[in-house]
Amino acid sequence: MNQYEGYYHYLPVDDMAMSWGVYLTGLGSGRAPAGETYPPKGHPGLYSFRWPRGRVLPEFQMILITKGSGVFESELTGSVPIAPGSIITLFPGVWHRYRPDFDVGWTERWISFHGTMTHRLLELGLIFPEMAVRKAKRPASLSKAFDRILKSVSDHSNQNSILLSFQAMALIGSVIESTSDVEEVPEGHHSIRSKGVRDPLVARALDLIWTHSHQAFTVQRFADQLSVSRRVLERRFRDEIGHSVLTEITACRLSRAKRLLVETDLGVKMVAFLAGFPSDERMRVTFLEKVQRSPSQYRSENLEQRKPKVGRPSRS
Repeated sequence: MNQYEGYYHYLPVDDMAMSWGVYLTGLGSGRAPAGETYPPKGHPGLYSFRWPRGRVLPEFQMILITKGSGVFESELTGSVPIAPGSIITLFPGVWHRYRPDFDVGWTERWISFHGTMTHRLLELGLIFPEMAVRKAKRPASLSKAFDRILKSVSDHSNQNSILLSFQAMALIGSVIESTSDVEEVPEGHHSIRSKGVRDPLVARALDLIWTHSHQAFTVQRFADQLSVSRRVLERRFRDEIGHSVLTEITACRLSRAKRLLVETDLGVKMVAFLAGFPSDERMRVTFLEKVQRSPSQYRSENLEQRKPKVGRPSRS
């Protein structure tokens, strides 16, 4: 009989929550004692797994281990030891498995989340599958941050999903702050530009583009948001960056679409929608112009990136 002691809760996600950049899908905490099989039974099929087969999630998870030890494996990391204070980040579409050492056990806290903004963390290089296991600088403080959102859901399981999104964003930020060195945090996002941005208007425009270009924004609407004329925005943007606002918008959408095509099994129409293209045909034309292949061809040619690289055992 499994003696796992803990709490977990999976949340309904409505359309309003999905429209935000981050939404919480589940969370939990528990103690996996020594001598017990892991993971414990009772989780929905999407989240449950057995060690020989591992698992692939359609969303992100962050897991804090505060006591005990174990091992983590993924396509891109191979086998990585887990010690107290380790943060494990799981990525959508990436095969993985993990468990505590049988003779030791461990204590865990975790959240599951998704949303368009979470993918920007990858674009910024703040999280990446090749470094799925990081060491928290202040695990005790991080434990309290996990406990706050756990208590909030435990006390009010039907609370507003948008308010939960705020709490999830704060916790994700705390995890990144606790696991990153200052020099690892980029000064800006990864765009098609290579130089720094000095013009504050252009910096604000870039932030709007890379945050909101998945929506049906036009250059004029960005100018309106910045309280300047389109002509002024275009001139200052080109002087600073070297290309037009529309070129940057297209580059952002193309970058997002490429990643979704490679990292997910979403249909081409859904990828176009999430990336911000007005239609899948517009995305197809853009791919042919910029990549010289259709979205489906691009996906097929990059499937190797989704296959196991290291660490995945046979299923026999």
